[in-house]
Amino acid sequence: MKKLATLLVALFPAISLAAVPVHITADRISGNVEKSVTASGKVFVKYQEVTIKGDNASYNKETGIIRVWGNVEIIEKPAHLFCRELVYNLKTKRAVLTDVHGFLSPTDRIKADRIERISEKEWIAYDGEYTPCSHTCPDWSVTSKKFKILLGESFRGKWVAFRVKEIPILVSPYLSGPIQKERKSGFLVPKLGYMSNDGFIYKQPVYFVLGRSADLTLTFEKRTIDGQGLEGELRYVLGNRNSGEINYYQLNKKRSKDWRLNFYHSYNPSDFLYFKTKANIISSRSYYINSSTFDVEAQTRLYTKSTVTGSKLWERAILNVNTTYLRYLTGSTNTAYQKVPNVNFYLLDTPVPGTPFTFNLSSDVTYFYREAGGSGYRFNALPSLRYTRKLGILKNSSKLSYLFTSYQEGGSRHIVEFKNTTETSRFYRTGTYSFSVNPQLTFFYRESEDQSSNPFFDLTDRLKGRRVLTPEMELYIYSPECRIARVLMSAEYSLTDSWENLMFDTDTSPLSWLNLRETLQFNLSEGNLNFSNTRISFKLPFNIRLWSNYYRQNTPEEITYLRWGTWLPINRFLSFSYQQRYDLKLSEDRERQYSLWINRGCWNGNISYRWIKNYNNTVDYQIVLRIDLMKLGSYGYKLTGRKE
Repeated sequence: MKKLATLLVALFPAISLAAVPVHITADRISGNVEKSVTASGKVFVKYQEVTIKGDNASYNKETGIIRVWGNVEIIEKPAHLFCRELVYNLKTKRAVLTDVHGFLSPTDRIKADRIERISEKEWIAYDGEYTPCSHTCPDWSVTSKKFKILLGESFRGKWVAFRVKEIPILVSPYLSGPIQKERKSGFLVPKLGYMSNDGFIYKQPVYFVLGRSADLTLTFEKRTIDGQGLEGELRYVLGNRNSGEINYYQLNKKRSKDWRLNFYHSYNPSDFLYFKTKANIISSRSYYINSSTFDVEAQTRLYTKSTVTGSKLWERAILNVNTTYLRYLTGSTNTAYQKVPNVNFYLLDTPVPGTPFTFNLSSDVTYFYREAGGSGYRFNALPSLRYTRKLGILKNSSKLSYLFTSYQEGGSRHIVEFKNTTETSRFYRTGTYSFSVNPQLTFFYRESEDQSSNPFFDLTDRLKGRRVLTPEMELYIYSPECRIARVLMSAEYSLTDSWENLMFDTDTSPLSWLNLRETLQFNLSEGNLNFSNTRISFKLPFNIRLWSNYYRQNTPEEITYLRWGTWLPINRFLSFSYQQRYDLKLSEDRERQYSLWINRGCWNGNISYRWIKNYNNTVDYQIVLRIDLMKLGSYGYKLTGRKE
């Protein structure tokens, strides 16, 4: 009898309701299939890609509403939910679920008293708990009286409590993920931090919608010991290819006021024309010390750079216009030359009619200015004739150039250059391995000229005469699966002196678990090793990685370091890394860093301790705790200090 009821109810709706085919099976089914039916006992409902199971069900053909109650399970990929009762409108695809828990997607898990399904993407949960964690007991979650969720994209809610292992930690009047279907003004999730000199740091961002094409985020910052700040970030869109953003941050402390201004605008009216403006200015180097940035390397920057750039591209020509302003953090900006502007015009290789030659031109005109006094223009033009010919397996290219430079003060210069390159490429197979051999021989000539009377604007204003022969060999080695080695060797031989520079660079992986990299730059005439960089890395069982690096550089001062480190997985979530830098010249440790990493899927983070020994024997140390919550952003704690 059960099989007969199953067959009839599954068959008739499929025939009579072809537009909305519904298949129902159950232990007991009653009613008129043309109007409404009820079912009980192991109910199974199939509608398109939706599968619903439960203890009881009713279906009304005229309204298209199906109701299932008692131990309900809904599968509509990517959603997989369990609830006490489901009311589903098959025509509008809207649904109401009661006493719900389960997954809306692999990264959206929810629990709520009631959920409304607005569309395939949009869901609203009441008195609910949301988390991107897939664990049975989530590491973190947020609860709210009302959630709006876009599957796999974002969520937002009002009066939201942030929980860690079911323990409420923080309450916010408004909270949202990074992507919203409809932008709305309101409070964003606050950020917390700590610095040893300033105490705990609390940042509260507020989001404002300024119309269809602009928005503003204001962040208010308070430090418990010393300091309060304000940050504003304005984003705007003026057209399909016309947009930008402005960011200003100011930190007021008892004895200082530090600020940073970033501005970026891009206008691309076509694929062949663009304009970009980028400004980066800070009050002084102390900004990096007093701000809560995690970028330690930024503290060693010598200057900030602001630019305005425009470019126009034709079939065989390019026009670039650049304006550059460097603001030196050492206070030497007044004596530094700025380029306001620099105009470059490039004519690409163009055939000369009736000849085997091509013509190209590189030119620029620059106006230099400095605040302490002194300015002037410089004009460069480098026309060139190129002749290329193939001689069997060889390819030979000759280029004759004439450099003309004119200065506003200091006269002009005229320098002839010649470059000839002969190259070839051969491919060989030997057993299971193959080789690509690419030898090249280059001769470069530049006539010598006394330029002592020319003004010094930048490094291109000093050119010495050269007659150099440069042999070069590049070799690639391949196995059937991949490339296993690349080797590049080159040298420079001065025809007026002797061998000058020898360069060797290789990157090879002879075994799947071993990688070797080597770079050498040797001055043969002086017998000095100018630069050396040797790196060896191992990948051991259980994904353990070891590496070591020898680094040496003679200019501007001799630096010789030995670095080494390791990456050690502890379990599927936790890893440990260590790296050390040793000064071979002074025979002492220069830097150490210990880091513990965790990745739980819905959040990841690390805690690290780093110390650097300065040349005056003081030690700078830093402890950083950083946590990245999926869809909520990054949060951190930084403790810095110095030991005498």
